[in-house]
Amino acid sequence: MDKNPIISIIGNGGVGKTSFTIQFCYSQFVEEYDSMIEESFRKQIEIDNEILIIEILDYHYYDEWNNRIKQKIYEKTQGFIVVYSINDKYSFNELENYLNEIYKYKKVNDFPIIIIIGNKNDLEDERQISKEEGNEFAIKHGCPFYETSAKTRYNIEETVFTLLREIRKYPFDSKSNSNSNSNSIQIPNQIV
Repeated sequence: MDKNPIISIIGNGGVGKTSFTIQFCYSQFVEEYDSMIEESFRKQIEIDNEILIIEILDYHYYDEWNNRIKQKIYEKTQGFIVVYSINDKYSFNELENYLNEIYKYKKVNDFPIIIIIGNKNDLEDERQISKEEGNEFAIKHGCPFYETSAKTRYNIEETVFTLLREIRKYPFDSKSNSNSNSNSIQIPNQIV
């Protein structure tokens, strides 16, 4: 596995992508966040006696984004965390569209490593999607599935570590996906 794997976290606005990422990287819960900001987070971790510096690309998903920007981001990404909120049926229904985007932009010889998460499982009384529905969707698409809570940190680390272990199973040559020698991706701060 690349010592600097890149993970993209994608899903509808308001599902907790940034809260998930900040909770993983800094062990803090952020209640409110400017969803117009795209960010790249880095964290050094030890997993299975191996030191990695992972980059998590957390960006608000825009249909208006230039397709070349999406393609560049998706090509360099080794693993995807696709997020819905358990209290938002629409975000769950949009998962198929996100998976189609991933398959559209990944090279034919790249096997996209994807994990599905149902976030906000601390809001059980507002649940609109059962855990079984989330799990069935993930099984249908051959993806691991977790329910998480960015607020309580439930399954946050487990999710990322599972994704990294899946990435480890498949070779990934970032140079074959780009003319650049760098794995790092610059996320635009505005819609292009």
